[in-house]
Amino acid sequence: MGVVLGKNVFIYSGTSGTTAVIAAAKSCTIHEECETREKASSQSATAKEYVAGRTGWEITISHLVVSEAPFAGLIKVGTSFGISVAVKTATNTYVRATGTVICTAADINAPVGNIATGQVKLLGTGELETPT
Repeated sequence: MGVVLGKNVFIYSGTSGTTAVIAAAKSCTIHEECETREKASSQSATAKEYVAGRTGWEITISHLVVSEAPFAGLIKVGTSFGISVAVKTATNTYVRATGTVICTAADINAPVGNIATGQVKLLGTGELETPT
């Protein structure tokens, strides 16, 4: 996928995707995985063989808390949002990966005398699409 910069992660809401909910995140983790299925084969009676199954992805974003996001009601656990991630390629250009996510967890940490930070966990539904 390339290098994902936290400052280039945007979660948007609404059908037009113009209302930024979180922008300029502190950090972003994108986790992709693939299930495997055991393959039945008469040629390999002593060793297991596997084939790729369904894929999935999730995103965890840590960010500075501002009055608008996400705990002012814009992101609620159990709701769906569109996500847009700018990905830097090997040629130093950017492509934008987009998808739909469901918010599965939202936390805030606000120590006395320090800047409040938040963390949002988002489970991808469908493909994380990158333009070709």
